[in-house]
Amino acid sequence: MQARNPGIGCLSLILSMGLAGIASAQGLPSDLDATSGARLPYPTRAELGEAGARVADIFARNPAPETPVNGPLAFAAYNPAVATALLDLHDGAVTQGSLDAHVRELAIMVACREVNYTFEWNAHERSALNAGVEASVIDVVKTDKALTGLSEQDATVIRFGRELLREHRMSSETFAKSVELFGERGAMDLVAVMMTYAVSGFYAIAVDEHPPGQTLLEPLQNH
Repeated sequence: MQARNPGIGCLSLILSMGLAGIASAQGLPSDLDATSGARLPYPTRAELGEAGARVADIFARNPAPETPVNGPLAFAAYNPAVATALLDLHDGAVTQGSLDAHVRELAIMVACREVNYTFEWNAHERSALNAGVEASVIDVVKTDKALTGLSEQDATVIRFGRELLREHRMSSETFAKSVELFGERGAMDLVAVMMTYAVSGFYAIAVDEHPPGQTLLEPLQNH
C-alpha cells in the first residue's frame, strides 16, 4: 500500500483525538479511529493504488482518490495483494462453491460467531433467514446452545464449525457425516466458506473493530 498522505494522517489524528473523549464516555477503547471504529483508519482508494483497484472498485463508494475503502476487507487491504487474494477466496468458496444457500449462509453465521465477528454477522443474518435458516437455529449459533432438536443438516454444519474453529480438531464422525450430506467437495467447501469469514474476523480482532452503530456480539463463554 502506498504511503499515507500526511494531511490525511493529521486529520485522522485530530478526529481520533475527538473520538477518544466520546469513546471514554461510551465505555469504548480510546484508541479507535473516528470513522472506522477500529485501531486503524480505513485505507483510501489512492493508498491502495493499482494493486488494490479491484477491491477499491467494490468497496469504495465513489472513484475519488481520497474515498475510504471500507467493508470486510478494509484492514486486509493494508496489503492490497492479500485483500485481493481473500476476494478470490470468497468468490471461489461462495459464488463458485457447491453448497446451497441455506448451508452456505449457516456456515457463514457459524464462522462469524466463533470469531465474534460482528460486522459480517449483522450483514448476513437477514441473508440466512432469506435462505431458509430458521431464527431458532440462528439463536442456537448466537447463544451457543446445544444442537438437540435441530435437523441433521443444520446440526452437522454447526458442529463442523465449532470443532474446526473452536476445538481445532474434527472428529471422524463429524467429517463422515459432512461428506455423507454434502459430498467430499461440499465438506471442503464448508472449510473454505468458514475460513473466508473467519479470516476477516481475525482482522477485526486485531484492530478491535467496533462497527459504528452496531452492538458487538457477546464473547462466547469458555471460548
